Amino acid sequence: MIGNKLVSQQNKQMLMNWPERVWIYSPLRLIFQKREMRKWIRIGLPPNRQIALEIGCGLGRGAKLISDSMGFQDVIAFDLETNLVRKSRNGLGKTSVKNLHFLTADAQNLPFPDQSFDAVFNYGIIHHVLDWRQCLAEIHRVMKPLSIFYFEEIYPPLYANWLFKKMLRHPKEDRFYESDFLGQLSGLGMKVRDGTKTGSRFGVIGAAQKH
Repeated sequence: MIGNKLVSQQNKQMLMNWPERVWIYSPLRLIFQKREMRKWIRIGLPPNRQIALEIGCGLGRGAKLISDSMGFQDVIAFDLETNLVRKSRNGLGKTSVKNLHFLTADAQNLPFPDQSFDAVFNYGIIHHVLDWRQCLAEIHRVMKPLSIFYFEEIYPPLYANWLFKKMLRHPKEDRFYESDFLGQLSGLGMKVRDGTKTGSRFGVIGAAQKH
């Protein structure tokens, strides 16, 4: 199985605080993930569905949704927090879902060979990452040619406004907006797919395909 190298350098990425943990554990989180999945499926499935990667697995519900909705043979999902990975394994790894694999890793230093995955999924995790450009570069590196990166992201006006900036824990410097995020994908050699919902000052949901 891909991913024997585990990463414990938790200072490289922001960890969640208690309001964000409430969101992770909330049933509403899964409802939003299902909505995002429906949007991604409308945008289009990857050419191959052998193996997928999810960054920031939380409790593992998103990984199961990827498997159930898109039919990948295997889904590897990781999180920076070992406690969440343990909960994912205990909650899903002991069920009949044998194609889900959970590990601890850092999104800025992915422990996988080049061109490993047919798709990569991001349920709103990258805005937590300190070096988000390095994260996107790593995602591009582990994607196979013609594979698809499915993403949902939010921008500072949503999470760093007067109401939430003291409640939520996010990096404060070098944050991205639409032109930054989509421009970085383009610069890496990924083409944003038709159907990507752009133009919002609060966030984006869509997909980009590696050339």
